[in-house]
Amino acid sequence: MVVILVPALVFAAGLVLDGGRQLEARRDAQGGASAAARAAVQYEQAESFADRLDPSLAIRRGQSSLSAEGLAGSVTVSGDEVRVTVSITVDRKILPGSATVTETATATPEDGVNSAGG
Repeated sequence: MVVILVPALVFAAGLVLDGGRQLEARRDAQGGASAAARAAVQYEQAESFADRLDPSLAIRRGQSSLSAEGLAGSVTVSGDEVRVTVSITVDRKILPGSATVTETATATPEDGVNSAGG
């Protein structure tokens, strides 16, 4: 009986512990991607005057936000839309292997909302 139950209990513990770590990583990745996307679309003064998003500045702001949170990811700009993708690798403690969690967030600038004092 013990021979049958011990592996099942270890597997169940692995699902709970490793699954929880994976859910936490997914939450962190989504939060970091959202924060970086919001930071990327915050106009600087020159962008406010031009009334358009500067892609190179937006990418720099997004990457800076990711770095501040200790995350790695990519920031892309297409027109006025900023897309941030964050991937986190979770090493499992009980179950074998690892899992990679990837989350994406997008943002666009809104009229009247900027860091230049609007």
